[in-house]
Amino acid sequence: MKVIRFVLVCLLSSTLVFTPISYAAELALPSGDLVAPVIKHEPIKGDIPPGQSVSVNAKVTDNVGVKEVILFYRESDDGDFKRMKMQRDLDSDNYASKLYVPSSSLEYYIQATDLAGNTLLFGHSFSPLMITVAPTKGVAGEASAVAVVPTDEGEKSGVNKWVWVGLGVVAVGALAGGGGGGGGGGTEDVGTGTVVITSPAP
Repeated sequence: MKVIRFVLVCLLSSTLVFTPISYAAELALPSGDLVAPVIKHEPIKGDIPPGQSVSVNAKVTDNVGVKEVILFYRESDDGDFKRMKMQRDLDSDNYASKLYVPSSSLEYYIQATDLAGNTLLFGHSFSPLMITVAPTKGVAGEASAVAVVPTDEGEKSGVNKWVWVGLGVVAVGALAGGGGGGGGGGTEDVGTGTVVITSPAP
C-alpha cells in the first residue's frame, strides 16, 4: 500500500509541476504557420473609358487558409487609399472586386492575410499598380456632320435641294478653315460638331 501511495503522490506532483511549465512554453513559442499567402494577379492593361467598371481579379493561396483579401485603391490625385474587401468566388482561390473608373487614373494594390496573421502585398502604397483612363478629347481634323432638315416652305419657294447641300459643304469648309488658322504657328485640336441647315423640302 505504501508503494502505491508513493507512486500516486509522485504522479500527482509531476502533473502539478510540469503542466504550467509546458503551457507557458507553448504560449512563448511562435505559431507553427510562418508561411505568408501567395498572390497571383495580372495587372490591368489598356486604357479604360471613364465611367465604366473594371474587375480586379487575384488568385490567393495559403498552406493553411486565407483569412481575407483587401483591395486598396485611390484616384491618382488623391492622397488616401480606400479599402474594399475582395469577394471569394465560391470555394475557389479566386477573389475579385469591381471598381468604377473616374475621369482620372486609379492606383491600387492587393493585401492578403492568412489565418495565422501572415500578410503579403501585391504592389504597395509607395509603388501601386495603375489603371489608366482613355482620353475623351476630340480628334483634330475629324469631319463634321451636316444635316439638311427640309421644311414645308419648300413647296412654295421652288429652290433646288442641291443648292442647300452645296451650302452645307461650304459651311463645313469654312468651319475647318477657321479652326486651323492662326499666326502663332501652333496647332489646335478641333473637336467633332454638327451643322444643321434648314432647307425647303424638294
